[in-house]
Amino acid sequence: MTALHQVLIVEDEIVIRTSLRRLLEKHNYDVSEAGSVKEAMESFNPDDFDIVISDLRLPGAPGTDLIKATNTPVLIMTSYSSIRSAISAMKIGAVDYIAKPFEHQEMIESVAKIVRNTNGTYVSQDLPDEDAKTELPIQGMIGSCPQMLELFRRIRKVALTDSTVLINGESGTGKELVAKGIHRLSTRT
Repeated sequence: MTALHQVLIVEDEIVIRTSLRRLLEKHNYDVSEAGSVKEAMESFNPDDFDIVISDLRLPGAPGTDLIKATNTPVLIMTSYSSIRSAISAMKIGAVDYIAKPFEHQEMIESVAKIVRNTNGTYVSQDLPDEDAKTELPIQGMIGSCPQMLELFRRIRKVALTDSTVLINGESGTGKELVAKGIHRLSTRT
């Protein structure tokens, strides 16, 4: 029998936190919860979880502070969604961004995709410079030169949109890898 994936929910609104916990437990996740970043850090070791789901706006500190404090992938959710806040969260290192109220299926699919894609391979956010933090490699792609970091940034940025993307280039340059990266990071189905 396989162990349940461990999820930490950090959400100050009890109704949303309880609803999300029930939804995830119904789909066989082992869920712990906290009402703030401080409570999460004091009560748990976020590195012990497979994924952290955090509200963006929390009392005391924003949910994005968890990204800097853990090597665990962090999914950010917020009632105050905008392209700007989504891009900002992703630049800091969030692996996904979901607007509240969210569709249950959207949340389950996103959590499953994150757990499946990072299954023990999540890269630490502790990189040498601030810009490198926002340009972690896309699964299946390697590189750390400035051009690759810019490509990773652009893939993350376009994956947040609901736009059609045309990828062109010479044969063998990685167009399919870029397309797969956009698809994996996209919240579209």
